[in-house]
Amino acid sequence: MLTSVNNNVANNTRFSNENPKFCHSHKSIKTSNYKPSEKAVIFTTTSLGVLGSLAILAKSAKYSLKPSDMFKNIKNSYLAKTDFGAKEVIAMGAGSCIGGLAGGFIVDKDKNNRKSKLRESIMQIGNVSIPILTVHLMVEKIFKNASKGARAFAGLGGVFAGVTIANFVMNKFNNIIFNENNDEKRKMKVTDFSAHVDDFVVAASYISKSDFVHTLGRVIPIALLIPGLEVGNKTTVNK
Repeated sequence: MLTSVNNNVANNTRFSNENPKFCHSHKSIKTSNYKPSEKAVIFTTTSLGVLGSLAILAKSAKYSLKPSDMFKNIKNSYLAKTDFGAKEVIAMGAGSCIGGLAGGFIVDKDKNNRKSKLRESIMQIGNVSIPILTVHLMVEKIFKNASKGARAFAGLGGVFAGVTIANFVMNKFNNIIFNENNDEKRKMKVTDFSAHVDDFVVAASYISKSDFVHTLGRVIPIALLIPGLEVGNKTTVNK
């Protein structure tokens, strides 16, 4: 009994002292001790979360969801035609995190691990949403009528500002939601910015409507699988 109590205390200490991540990292995915079959469940539910959000977005944009219609003229499908912006990224990011959370709950019944996954899902949703909103604000609102060069710098600045804001806001939000008093601030790292490929691509699509940028945007749904996989694979011992 004493060992069990000590283990619970240790788990809770590790949880409360964790520093949240503010990038679409691969760390929890790489350090996960889940079996391949369990990781496959998390990958499946995460993929379904992204696909489900894409289906909702496509339906709201008046695209047909019938497989025969989608594959008959795939060049004119929602996935092929749409320029992904803030709304689409936030929707796919939320779908990814919800799907990853569902998969994580399916494969892991440990209450501390589930708490870590829930905490990570909130962090990742904020991490996806805040930077892309700052990019949208900078490029499409504040610098909308500026030159392409100025808008490019604004988009880049929007990513850096968004990640920094997410670092501050989500740390405070985390303390409130989970009743924590950990005021230690996580130091920003270069990788926090390099991991936001989706934000840079969206910023580029706001500025340029070239075929290359549009084609590059097709990687965004794939990139947004990472937050959900991070959520699903998160445990109390992931650092």
